[in-house]
Amino acid sequence: MSAQRTFYQDRWNPDKTWEVVKLVGGYYLRQYIKGKQFGRGTRATKKYIQSIGIFDFEKKEAVM
Repeated sequence: MSAQRTFYQDRWNPDKTWEVVKLVGGYYLRQYIKGKQFGRGTRATKKYIQSIGIFDFEKKEAVM
């Protein structure tokens, strides 16, 4: 199983980074604040992630 991980820099909070992991069955969304994971993360659909605007954020290199 191959996972594609993409990080997005939050537009309004420079300390917050979103990780979107694309898996075979859907997407997984994690939130990092100052480099530490905040919460467990959640399974989400592509439609939901688009609706909250994460795909519009600037992509970021993985430095975690």
